[in-house]
Amino acid sequence: MAIRKDFGFIGRLCLDFAQTGDMGFGARYERLTTPSELSRWLALSPFGFPRVRISSADLNSAKSLRGAIWRTACAIIARTSPTAADTRLLNRLACRPNLVRKLNFAAKSMAWHRPSINQAFATIARDAVVLFGDWSQKSRLRRCGNSGCRVVFYDDSRPGLRRWCAASRCGDRIRARAYRQRHR
Repeated sequence: MAIRKDFGFIGRLCLDFAQTGDMGFGARYERLTTPSELSRWLALSPFGFPRVRISSADLNSAKSLRGAIWRTACAIIARTSPTAADTRLLNRLACRPNLVRKLNFAAKSMAWHRPSINQAFATIARDAVVLFGDWSQKSRLRRCGNSGCRVVFYDDSRPGLRRWCAASRCGDRIRARAYRQRHR
């Protein structure tokens, strides 16, 4: 049985999606265990996606996309080339129609126009293509500086010197550890 972990969102859609996996820690950290968990991630994500029917095949597609994003991000951080299969998958999905918003008639809000899970996958893949293909964005990919954390994040800080996935989580842990060591 999986450990119940809630989803974290730290700023970049494709990387937030990639963080739903085990990230090398083992299957017990898998967050997308059922189609309803994928539906919940879509609802909590920046999409704010309405609840949609998701099949087991959709869940498998999501895990394939997530794996391709994770492996490509890790390859870029390690300064190696991603596999051709991962690149083909990202490109194939990114070329599909993505999610589109529509404005309501009073021009007070917007909503998704006939959203589907395949459009959500295309939007996530397109974000990954932009991130991994643009040198200025790709150069801001980082792995968290906390040795116990494997999160890959996009450093959107102005100077580009961010060291932790989240200052309120890993940053606080590292600063507390340093404080305790100084006062021993």
